[in-house]
Amino acid sequence: MRAIALILLFTVSAVLNAQESISLFECHIQAIENAPRLADREHIQQIGQLKTDQAQTNWYPSLDLNGRVSYQSDVVTVTLADPGIPVKFPQVPHDQYGLNLDLRQNIYDGGKTRQVKELEEAKTAADLQQLEVDLYGLKARVNLYYFAILELQASGQNLNIHMENLQARQEALQIAIDNGTLLEIEMNVLNVEVLKIKQAVLEVDSREQALIGALNVLCGTTLESGVQLILPNMDGYSEEEINRPEFKLFELQDASLEAGKELTGRKRMPVLYAFGQTGYGKPGYNMMSENWDFYYMIGAGLKWNIWDWNVTGQEKQVIENQQMILRNQKASFSKEVSSSLVQEEAKIEQYRKSMELEKQVLDLQGEISENAAARLTNGTITATDYVTELNKESLARNKLATQRIRLVQAITNYITFQGNL
Repeated sequence: MRAIALILLFTVSAVLNAQESISLFECHIQAIENAPRLADREHIQQIGQLKTDQAQTNWYPSLDLNGRVSYQSDVVTVTLADPGIPVKFPQVPHDQYGLNLDLRQNIYDGGKTRQVKELEEAKTAADLQQLEVDLYGLKARVNLYYFAILELQASGQNLNIHMENLQARQEALQIAIDNGTLLEIEMNVLNVEVLKIKQAVLEVDSREQALIGALNVLCGTTLESGVQLILPNMDGYSEEEINRPEFKLFELQDASLEAGKELTGRKRMPVLYAFGQTGYGKPGYNMMSENWDFYYMIGAGLKWNIWDWNVTGQEKQVIENQQMILRNQKASFSKEVSSSLVQEEAKIEQYRKSMELEKQVLDLQGEISENAAARLTNGTITATDYVTELNKESLARNKLATQRIRLVQAITNYITFQGNL
């Protein structure tokens, strides 16, 4: 059952006269292009770039303008114990005024800024991948609607064949009735069956219209009833490597947590910076002066958090626990995917075997129905007997068509679960 390679081709299974058609692959594309969340890709990239640019500003000089006006009830005074010494010290003014411009420039920050940028880049990559996961999930919804419509269309085609068979028998029966070899009541049996088929056609058309409407909403298309959905032709499928976008998301989320853990360690690195101040005020740096003055100061500083009561270590432990939770989620998801693949493989094998048997049933039942039609015309069986055999043939034909579609659906689901569609 396993092939060496997977070849997924979308071909036309039956051509209807001048009717619109669409393939499953085209529906996937339309659904993604019509998804409102598709626009989030640009927004996520812009947010990531803005946060990276914000982190880069840590290397830009900071300029702060501040002013002050104050009045002190007491100031420092200097007096001599010997009043005979003729020295008079100036008095510090009670009122003070100042307008300062402060400048600070980081020289070394222990790699903190670089790590912040790496963290934001990792978060952006994870957010973009989360979007891809959400968009990929649309394919499963499209598959559901698409194959449900295909089943209804196959059912409708079978009902048309069933109707044609009944109408052919009606014509033959009418000749026999006109010749007096059959009673009119036999025609009524066929008439009742025709009415039942018409009712079934109405129900199928209504359900098909509803599902096409749902598919239009999802894909942003304007498909109408009678549109031909092309049955994908699966030439084979294989047990290829699982390529679900969720696994890449797990990796990127783990990388984001790892970048956050690295940043936590960088917070305690020493920071070296240069600073400067210039201003105009009263007094200036000479606190004993009563005059307005310009002043300035330049220098360098060092800040190093040498002890933080193990806060950094605890933050790293939190991140490590988050990483363990993420790995457990990945393992759980992997099991779910494997379970789904096993189930779809079982369905594929079931439908293939059932199709072989159902084809034999249809061939045999077709011969029985033909024989019953001849016997009905000859008057050796009743119309009820003929309808019973014809219904069996119709049921077998419908089962065969349905199983063929469900086989393709199971293969498509298998490939979707692999992440290779």
